[in-house]
Amino acid sequence: MLYRPLYWTSFWCEDWLFASNYRDGANHIFISSASSKTAFCLAYCIQIRIRNKEIPTNTRIIGLTSKRNMGFTRRLGLYHEVVSYDDINENSFVPGVRAIYADVAGSDKFNKKLLAVQGPIFVAAVKLGMSNVTPTEIDVTNVWTKNTKLEETADGPRSTKALEFETFFMVEWLAVRVKQLSVKEIVEMQIKAWKRFLVDAKGWVEITRVYGGEKVKAAYDTALKSGLRAEDGFVWSLWDAQRDDMGTSVQYKL
Repeated sequence: MLYRPLYWTSFWCEDWLFASNYRDGANHIFISSASSKTAFCLAYCIQIRIRNKEIPTNTRIIGLTSKRNMGFTRRLGLYHEVVSYDDINENSFVPGVRAIYADVAGSDKFNKKLLAVQGPIFVAAVKLGMSNVTPTEIDVTNVWTKNTKLEETADGPRSTKALEFETFFMVEWLAVRVKQLSVKEIVEMQIKAWKRFLVDAKGWVEITRVYGGEKVKAAYDTALKSGLRAEDGFVWSLWDAQRDDMGTSVQYKL
């Protein structure tokens, strides 16, 4: 319930990147909103490729997050490096590496800051979410703007032209994949990946279950006042207790 739609978005996005050989060999993958489930599921899928030696073992995944979520993001163990938004500057990253940026945060202001940093040569920037966007930040006519692309020159990486964001849309990519693979192959691929993920993801977040309308309202009000931690996973139900498919109340020990 907490992971399924987010995980499949990340899974097929990684499959899309893998199909292009990570844009012809980019081996540094930057992911914003790194503490969010979509982001760290993408990091997980890339780690599986590394583990299976399907991509170079020197591939590096860099998680970008707020200082508040640094501890949680590092504890996941899915990123080779975790950098806070505030600490990004000209000396933050290895110069000259080919890089892909997966934008889960969706903050245009931050995107401009990151892609203008001299050092990594960003060969692709992918829109994958809008987890950090507030209404006051959105320009509905142009949420995703052009940013700086870095290319090699005689004097090292330099800003030379605009880098357009690409949008990953899972339905479009699946329409391609069903022409390349049979439905049976895709289903088997997903079953294998999902079973593996359920084992590996156990314990990543702390799940809190709340039942009953009044208790859900109280939990919601508390969350509004105190804020949400990246490690929290909430399952709220308007039923008074866990129910089976026949509507009978049941209790599970998890």
